[in-house]
Amino acid sequence: MKQLIRYIFVGALALIPLLVVVQLIFWVNSLSVQLFDFVSSYTNSPFYTAGLFVFILLVLAFVGSSIEKAGKSFVVSIIDKILEKVPAIGTVYSIIKKITELFKPNSKDSKKEVVLVEYPKADLWVPSYVLSKHENVLVLFVPTSPNPTSGYTVIVDKSKVKETTYTVAEASQFIVSMGSDFVKKEEITKIVQDTIK
Repeated sequence: MKQLIRYIFVGALALIPLLVVVQLIFWVNSLSVQLFDFVSSYTNSPFYTAGLFVFILLVLAFVGSSIEKAGKSFVVSIIDKILEKVPAIGTVYSIIKKITELFKPNSKDSKKEVVLVEYPKADLWVPSYVLSKHENVLVLFVPTSPNPTSGYTVIVDKSKVKETTYTVAEASQFIVSMGSDFVKKEEITKIVQDTIK
């Protein structure tokens, strides 16, 4: 009986990733249906609603294409100029824009750096995203596991961090997996061990 319970437990653990993906698919599907119904209540026609969704997808594709090719979009630039002039909304918009830039693939606007910093105390190293820098002072975002979008913003001297070759995607992967997906382990191990010497 004890062995059977162990088998069930191990089997359940093995299938958790699949269950999470299936749950995510159902959630996205439910959200899409709710959004479609919400828009349909205003258009009063499933054909107009479908056309509107196709138009929105084409606009998103156009904006994404122009950003990938030219590094910026005329549409987004206009929205930026308008919203940045609105006192309260402009500040929030600007902050959210900077955070999303961090996770945008192949951004040409800024080099995304991932460093190791001792946090919350000495000898405990965590990967952190460099948000901005001035002279030898860095503003870091220290993410928390397993959600890399929540965390703490800290200001440190450059001498307090160790540079890595981690990409934002690799660091996020490490954080989401709570360290079980230890990419570039040789490099990180060497950095940590060198600080002990």
